[in-house]
Amino acid sequence: MKSAILLVIVTAFTLCGDYLIKLASERTNGMHSTMFLLGAVFYGLPAFGWFFLMRSHSLAAIGVLYSASTMLLLAALGVFAFNESFGLREGLGLSLAIAAVLVMSQSG
Repeated sequence: MKSAILLVIVTAFTLCGDYLIKLASERTNGMHSTMFLLGAVFYGLPAFGWFFLMRSHSLAAIGVLYSASTMLLLAALGVFAFNESFGLREGLGLSLAIAAVLVMSQSG
């Protein structure tokens, strides 16, 4: 349970970082904005969570779950916050990510 909470926190920090960097990218001086700096900080914070997750889980297992959850949330963020399109390619990609999570969750 502790690992699941930590993974949610790591994913949330990454999502915040992506959101801030996307906002910064829409500005002329984006790389020099506070949003970019904060986004970079939010990207760095998950390293602490990854450290503790790697102590008790394989990199493959947490990597697949993290990547899939991040992709799902980023797709939703793109559609709802930035009015980006969501087509067949995106749907197929997210379906494959979910399939990867299901495969990796099977005990072998």
